[in-house]
Amino acid sequence: MNRYEPEAPRALFATAAFALSAITLGVLVVIPAHFDSGFAPATTLTSAPAAPAAPIEIAISPARIDVIGVPVPDVAWALGNVSRPCKPSA
Repeated sequence: MNRYEPEAPRALFATAAFALSAITLGVLVVIPAHFDSGFAPATTLTSAPAAPAAPIEIAISPARIDVIGVPVPDVAWALGNVSRPCKPSA
């Protein structure tokens, strides 16, 4: 029985898959992480770092919130006060 042999060698497909994976990783992960690193480039050596912003104090009224929850049964046998269907009158 003859075995199927593809025209392109496996090494070519493996190299192409590796290259496409590296390009995808670079475009979708590495480049955005580089641009959004949070560090601004230094413009001059004599510039002083900016002072951190002071925290803002706020008052919450009411200072306490009570949440009361009652579980609702979701199965037929646990429902207590369910109206029963009327019996047909004969």
